[in-house]
Amino acid sequence: MDFWSRLIGNAGKHKHSSSQASTPQQRLQRFRRAYNPILQLCSRPQVTAASGPALDQLRVSLQRIVIILREEGRTPAPHLCLSFAASAQVYSVIARAAATSHNEAVVREAISIFSMLVDSEEEHFLSSTVFSKSLIRFVTRVTASSSIGDDAETELIEVLFGVAAKLRVQPDILPVWFHASVRPPVQETARGEKKSFAGTTQKDDFPLCYLLIDRVHHEGRIGDFARTGLLYIFEAVSHSTDLENWLVSSDIPTLMASGLGALYSQLSRELSIRHDIDRMPLMLALSDYAEMPARADAENIFSTSHINHLSTFLSHLAFWQDVLEHCKSALVKQTLLDHFQILFLQQLLYPSLLQSSDTDGGSSVAVLTYLANTLEALDHPDLVRMILQYLLAIQAPKPSTHPSTDAAARRQSSLQLLDNIASDEEKVDPNLFSLVDLILNGIRSRNPQTTVSALKLSSVLLNRHTDYALTTLVKTEPVSVTTERRTAGALAHESEALMNIAVILGYKESLDDAYTTALQDVISPLEVQAVRRSQEKNNAQTEPQHTPIPMRILINDPFLSAISDLFSSFFTNNVDVNLSLTEAVVQLALRSQISLDGWLAAAPSSYRFNEEDSGSQVFDERFLDEEEALALRKLQQAHRRPLRIESQAPVLPALLERLQASIDRMRDSITNLDTLITKRIEILSGVEKDEHPLPIESRAPSRMSSDAGNDNARLQRLSESKQIQRLKSASIASSRVSSPTKSPTPSRSHDITRAKSPSRGGESPARPPLKPDSGRLSHGVFLPPPPDSIDEGGQPPISGPLTNSYAHEAEILQRRLMFHRRTSDYGGVFQYATDFAKTYTKNTGFEAREASASHVLTNIVILHFFVLELVAVLQTRAIMFDEVTFS
Repeated sequence: MDFWSRLIGNAGKHKHSSSQASTPQQRLQRFRRAYNPILQLCSRPQVTAASGPALDQLRVSLQRIVIILREEGRTPAPHLCLSFAASAQVYSVIARAAATSHNEAVVREAISIFSMLVDSEEEHFLSSTVFSKSLIRFVTRVTASSSIGDDAETELIEVLFGVAAKLRVQPDILPVWFHASVRPPVQETARGEKKSFAGTTQKDDFPLCYLLIDRVHHEGRIGDFARTGLLYIFEAVSHSTDLENWLVSSDIPTLMASGLGALYSQLSRELSIRHDIDRMPLMLALSDYAEMPARADAENIFSTSHINHLSTFLSHLAFWQDVLEHCKSALVKQTLLDHFQILFLQQLLYPSLLQSSDTDGGSSVAVLTYLANTLEALDHPDLVRMILQYLLAIQAPKPSTHPSTDAAARRQSSLQLLDNIASDEEKVDPNLFSLVDLILNGIRSRNPQTTVSALKLSSVLLNRHTDYALTTLVKTEPVSVTTERRTAGALAHESEALMNIAVILGYKESLDDAYTTALQDVISPLEVQAVRRSQEKNNAQTEPQHTPIPMRILINDPFLSAISDLFSSFFTNNVDVNLSLTEAVVQLALRSQISLDGWLAAAPSSYRFNEEDSGSQVFDERFLDEEEALALRKLQQAHRRPLRIESQAPVLPALLERLQASIDRMRDSITNLDTLITKRIEILSGVEKDEHPLPIESRAPSRMSSDAGNDNARLQRLSESKQIQRLKSASIASSRVSSPTKSPTPSRSHDITRAKSPSRGGESPARPPLKPDSGRLSHGVFLPPPPDSIDEGGQPPISGPLTNSYAHEAEILQRRLMFHRRTSDYGGVFQYATDFAKTYTKNTGFEAREASASHVLTNIVILHFFVLELVAVLQTRAIMFDEVTFS
């Protein structure tokens, strides 16, 4: 104990005596002794670059200076070392010595010195022209020599970021780092366009800006420092008219737009949305997904390289938004937007849309995916308006204002000339082929990956940019303000009709929980819109021209027709297609601006009632006054159930009823179909729960607890124990790549989609290879080993009736089911054909599709939860948006 006391005490005394000895004058003497060798070596740069001992001496001297400056930063004034550094301009000598050394260790010590001088509030280093030139020359030489690694370069750019941050809060020092030179006269080429469109490269005017912009596209901290530093420079525009005019006439906007285009060009031209068989989500494993042909030449959307490239592109896009948000100069912002439209949008993005093809297997998937990610990440109104007005061929009003400066006039003229460079034959026009055409072609594609990409882009447009989607993607017409509201009886009637379909598709025991989850999913986005609608109504009281007008979807709408056709083949569709399809429809139904009449619910004008239906119990009105009796009669009238008129049935419910009829036909040949559906719901909705019943389990949901003690249940649990872990490990994977800068589109979180969502812990674990006795994947169906091969915990193998049940059920799951429809049945649903051979002989023209029974079961479960969501949307909208009347 005494030993530790003496040791600690001696350490304290040593530290105290050291600090007492380090007076400002002593520190200055130590600083001079460390600086003199650098001054001597700097006079012989060739020795410094070639001599090992000289480099060591230089590095040690710089280390001593760093230590002294840090020590001085922790002590009170006076700071004689900083004063000496400023008066003797030691930073200039240090910069020359470090730059000529071509040694990373030496360079990093010099970077530390510059960093401390930039951060110092004394001696006004940033106000010194010599300091600015020394720092810029040092950074330029070091980065050009390629003798440093990423860490050292990051530290260099961090120093420049510190300078930009000081320019933001101290605009008076801007002339030290920036000065506008005389611009050369505008020259024209033989074709008439002006060379100055790209802007004049004037690095000597503002080298700090060019050093940062050269690195805004980098990944990691280098890119972060460069983008933020450049953002601070654009903020400084509000303090300097010279800087504003310089940015307008320089090539900085061109470099920014071309840099964004370069990152877009690095993205793969062909993409494949293909899950690895060993990491396949459970929902896909229980389908025919494994039978889809794979494309080896297209980059996988889940690959690390694609994710990194896309993340870099979206980060640069976020940087554009930040610049437009923080820049206070309307002239600079318009210049940036002009370059964005011509150099990126018109000359790169739209041509890639035109050149995409569904026949090459992946370019349409790539373009649709990139557009979806771009529009998902965008929220700046100017960028959104520019992209969507152009791609959707929306005629935008031309600005009537004239440029306020000569620089702006020259810029606008050169932009117009550049836009007119291409001949009439070379020009591309979105009026001939717009983004809507691309989406509709993608939805109708025979390639399921293209269909998935088009549907996801549709969901993004409907959710994030509804106003633009209303008159382009979805053909609509205004709804009259005098349109009747849905009655309470009609709402109950239509809700019950949909709920009955969900009951037939699933089972009653889980209905309450599933519907509660669906309600939770739809309430949040509807609440946000309800608040927005309330604000719009308040604004409409002062600005009547901004009154929101509800829109009704036209029955012949191409988008509605395309998704209806996908519903007609729902049971044989790819599972990814059905998930994207139901997501797009739910997003459409969630939009408060779009009426549900005609496509999801019957229009109130089409109601027909039974005259004998009073709607409720008859009350004795003798005990009511006239006003109360009238109110009661209106209430009873509102609760009457309308009659069903087939010719006026809403589009989507009619399709759902036909799909239900197809399932009814399946029950004729698959006697245990309801049991199989029940088990599939339990499997897919229990991905994140402890209970994971396997496809061969024969217990009904209501009997699960009561059968826990019998032999079959015990055997079942034994057979499940190891297989469940494998199912869990393979059940989670990402179905989309999220924007690193924005939250993803609010997705439906009910149990069925959790089977396809990423796990909370991050990446899904890979499924271990299946052993010969542990089960197999067949036709997308996981088949565990036969019960008589299980021997766990000392239990003897059991054989008997259960083995036969297992074999019979496995045979059913692998059975191929045929669906067909006559070609004359426009919009007809593919019906399950129990007597397909007879149908083939009787009908000369038909379409046929087939899938395994396991695949069909998975799609039935998707449809079950989707119908529950529709009910939740229908009822929640009625209350939140006052779409129902009770009188």
